[in-house]
Amino acid sequence: MKFIFSVLFLIHLSVLQAQTSNPYLTDIKALYEILKKTPSFKDQITGQTLIAYNELYERLKADSVKDINDYKYFYNLAQLFFPIRDNHLGFYQFIDQSNFKDTASLTKYLKTEKFKKFPKYNINTDSLKEALRRRPLDSVEGIYYLDTLLSIGLFKARESEYIGVVLESKINYGRNAIWEKGQIAIHLYEHLPNQFKAIYADPITKQLFLFSNEKFRNLSLINSHFYGYFYEKNYTKLKTPNNFTNLPRNIYDFNLKYIDTDIQYLHIKHFSANPDKLQKSIAFYDSIKHLLTAQNLIVDIRNNEGGSMKASNNYLKLLKQYSKNGCIYILVNNGTISQGEIFTLQLKQLDNVKVLGQTTNGTLMYGSNYGKKETLPSNAFQISITDMDGDKRLMPYEVFGITPDITLSHYKDWIEQVVEIIRKK
Repeated sequence: MKFIFSVLFLIHLSVLQAQTSNPYLTDIKALYEILKKTPSFKDQITGQTLIAYNELYERLKADSVKDINDYKYFYNLAQLFFPIRDNHLGFYQFIDQSNFKDTASLTKYLKTEKFKKFPKYNINTDSLKEALRRRPLDSVEGIYYLDTLLSIGLFKARESEYIGVVLESKINYGRNAIWEKGQIAIHLYEHLPNQFKAIYADPITKQLFLFSNEKFRNLSLINSHFYGYFYEKNYTKLKTPNNFTNLPRNIYDFNLKYIDTDIQYLHIKHFSANPDKLQKSIAFYDSIKHLLTAQNLIVDIRNNEGGSMKASNNYLKLLKQYSKNGCIYILVNNGTISQGEIFTLQLKQLDNVKVLGQTTNGTLMYGSNYGKKETLPSNAFQISITDMDGDKRLMPYEVFGITPDITLSHYKDWIEQVVEIIRKK
């Protein structure tokens, strides 16, 4: 009996050791516990949805993946985010930025096995290129360009799933080629028509990111923006894309000017609660609060990344007063998010207000007070945590965004289009 007990104890001990030595199991359990505490999980993952979510969790736990550098490791973890409608949540591979502090360290990083053994799809890229050239231009499948440096062949691999592999790359660092043909740069999971949960590899570092709110619009994957050189670029089928939909990155934060004697233009780039930015916003507001005198006012909040109600309330009160006698035309696009979207909904309730442009981003229900991040036990992945209980009335717009009253063409200057609409009125 003593012998049997000893054997059972040793088996139990070996199982425990196997579990604790498996970083994947440790990471996925930690991630599950982190997500369970978020307001969006508590709101949405209940009843039958919770049962289905736990079944997904158990299936993912049972996977044999162990290598942190295995793409499937990241993909499996990312799947725990898929059922949660909360676009403020972020998930990405954590890469020590000291790898890029100088030429020697970056070159060393580019030579690591992790970097060189990036996943490939077993496909003839020349044949794929010819096949994709015959796809309709308005199909998700096709050849996409990131600036002039990277071309990707995006094809449907299975139901609701698309894979984008490198066809050509001019991105090099010294003598080191960043990409090889056939390597996977894009992975899309369609959850609504032309809307995706996307996993992207950064064009330079190959760092993996989950983009929970990707959309195929205007022949582009419109949320595929990356830091650094590619910040204002995205994957598009147009070799020479126009940029009428978006505002330049380096534009002034605030501006008021006359377009014509009866048309004024007000641009608000953000509602940031950052003390310095908030002070500049208040100073600008104070300088213009008595200057809205034209009959028509274009309020441009394209690419407004939100902020706080504290920063937006003054503008809301000002425009409420203005709308009693003047007409307001709000310009929004997919880059209008968070408090920018809430501000749009507040203005839509007023008389004499029209929303024009493109459907907004759909990232407004939840948020983060403190920009908190959690690192998983392996130290290989990070999560941007949401901690704000959103207004439940905003839930219909999360993921879907706010549809404009009038959709503007992305082939022509938006200000000119609004002026034409005003003149026809």
